[in-house]
Amino acid sequence: MPASDSKIVEGLRSGEEWAADALYERVHDVVTQTLRRVLGPGDQELTDVVQEVFERLIVSLSEARLDEAGKLRAWAAAVATHIGVDLLRSRARRRRLFSFHDGWAENLSGGGPSLERRLEARAEMERVRGVLSRMPASRVETLILHDVLGHSLEEIATLTHVSGAAAQSRLVRGRKELERRLNLERTSGGSR
Repeated sequence: MPASDSKIVEGLRSGEEWAADALYERVHDVVTQTLRRVLGPGDQELTDVVQEVFERLIVSLSEARLDEAGKLRAWAAAVATHIGVDLLRSRARRRRLFSFHDGWAENLSGGGPSLERRLEARAEMERVRGVLSRMPASRVETLILHDVLGHSLEEIATLTHVSGAAAQSRLVRGRKELERRLNLERTSGGSR
């Protein structure tokens, strides 16, 4: 029988090796899926970023930062989102945010929508990621946790250590800012 979330957290706080393995088994899929959604499929740094998320999870759980037992998967998604958003912002600052990776054409071949439509969709996602990388991190994190990963405002408030009203405000302001910036880019030809 697998250990409960609270037992895993207890084990991590006690420095027991089995607890790190159990944590990995419990949340690896949600961490990887979250990072793929934030960074895009096929990101070259995905393995390194997953490792960074697990390091941060182990440190934070060892220091008793998880408020509620039974929320490891949600906590892991929030940490992965935060680290993924930070990476996007860092890439944007280094002006290499959307470099095509080796093998990108392979992802575009096959059945389904036409190559042109897939390229347009890819370009639109890159544009959205670019806009998100220039927005305040707290708003982006809330948008991703709610609109992409499906967490409730109550869960987001708990995960980000803010009130429910603050989480709702970040979501509303984040959506408005994303829409405004995307519209501004469309009208100005993508210059900002």
